[in-house]
Amino acid sequence: MFTVSCSAEIQRPLDEVFAFAGDYANDPSWRAGVLAMVYETAGPPGVGSRTRETMRSMGRTVVTVGEVTEYSSARTAFRSVSGPVPCEGSREFAIRPGGTTFTYSLTLRPAGLLRLLGPLLRAAFARQVRGDVRRLKERLETR
Repeated sequence: MFTVSCSAEIQRPLDEVFAFAGDYANDPSWRAGVLAMVYETAGPPGVGSRTRETMRSMGRTVVTVGEVTEYSSARTAFRSVSGPVPCEGSREFAIRPGGTTFTYSLTLRPAGLLRLLGPLLRAAFARQVRGDVRRLKERLETR
């Protein structure tokens, strides 16, 4: 098991950052490798909502179904219910002078052969999360 996390100071109001990054349907526009992210449940996003993420990772296309476990303007969180690697993650939103502090964290629990690749996977996911947060910041600040 390993956790990667990255924060950024985004020069936009919290409500704008949350409206965009708190809606998982927007993930393909800022998260590398995410080809599609759709809600499997009807209604607005919230606790219990399920998502289906199609992602290109390590040369493979994988599908992960996730469930939202927390949902507020301060923090959203999810856990996978199916997919190749059990994971959970969160997005935290905090007001700061001139904008919002956004923190994205991801915990993965690789098993089997993938567990042996733990240090390499950690480095790859850390790089990916840093890039994702950078893209989110750029996207929101250049709107």
